[in-house]
Amino acid sequence: MKKLVALLGVSVLLAGCDLMGGTTEESQESESSESSIESSVESSESSVEESSESSTESSSSASESSGGEVSTSEFPLVPQKSEIDQGYTLESDPLLQEIQTRMDQTEELGIENDVAIHFTGLFLGEQGQDNVQAVFIMVNRTDMAMTNINLTVSMSTVDGEVILDSAPFVLSEDEFGILEPDTTMPAYFRIPMDSQEAFFSVSNLENVTYSIDSFEYDER
Repeated sequence: MKKLVALLGVSVLLAGCDLMGGTTEESQESESSESSIESSVESSESSVEESSESSTESSSSASESSGGEVSTSEFPLVPQKSEIDQGYTLESDPLLQEIQTRMDQTEELGIENDVAIHFTGLFLGEQGQDNVQAVFIMVNRTDMAMTNINLTVSMSTVDGEVILDSAPFVLSEDEFGILEPDTTMPAYFRIPMDSQEAFFSVSNLENVTYSIDSFEYDER
């Protein structure tokens, strides 16, 4: 199945995180450009601008970090099990590399003693097709290993245009793997066809909010 990795904006800042309020498909080779990351099989561009803030907490560039901040290297990026099974690694996969780049240039990830998500500003798929997925990361700063995660996520513009409305997602152990303590994993949340217009019309990510509405998991 062909996949496309496109970039929402040019900056490498992650959007802010949301607390634990409660499957990945394959990526492919891509290369960075001013407004998109092109895949080896097809390419697209997005004009969406980047910001570094969400509804709960903002992130900023690591170059602005001061003493005492938590280094993102303390929460290494781990591919999903299905990605590893298909041979996608941080050394070989451009999408994972782009996520890592954004993590490296973010001042702090997650919330102490909790699980949080950050929106990376990336998406998989092709606009107008039923395969668009927003790329998030999930940061586990607890002492528990978690798997078979069931969560619902809402995402909307500040003008009230709904992108995700308590949308359910299942991160199974067979596909997602295990979210170990003090690690980060990518999560891919499908954007419904009838919400794509709102998703792709965003001109500034400061105008996007999101939340985890429920979160259940098995402890490992």
